[in-house]
Amino acid sequence: MEFVDGHVNMLEPHKRPMNNIAPVIVIKDGKPVLNIGTPGGDAIWQTMFQLVVNVLDFDMDVQTAIEAPRYRTFNFGGNDLRLESRVSEDILSALAERGHNIRMFPDWTMSVGGAQGVVIDFDKGVLMGGADPRRDGYVVGW
Repeated sequence: MEFVDGHVNMLEPHKRPMNNIAPVIVIKDGKPVLNIGTPGGDAIWQTMFQLVVNVLDFDMDVQTAIEAPRYRTFNFGGNDLRLESRVSEDILSALAERGHNIRMFPDWTMSVGGAQGVVIDFDKGVLMGGADPRRDGYVVGW
């Protein structure tokens, strides 16, 4: 719970706190192919989106997807954007040209979550796991 006036999770009577629990299971042809999750408060939804896109759309293995540089917005509906400093200058320039207010995180930060995940390849009969170097954690699949 928060004690900051105006915070969505401000402790008040008769109010439910925002719940960001968002483990994701991706199903293909009726079978799970990706199971991934992260802690991180209101960054969870942003982190999960980036991870799923990395695996499904950019065809990254789960460890590479987890280790890829991430971004986070803080002003929903606005254009404030923070990125891990491992993002290339080309991308930073393109975002600035589009009007984003960019601030940099360090190379690696827990502010963008800390994920663990498992990809299931039923054709090959293997599980592939990934764990985030941003936080303590490990992945186990069986």
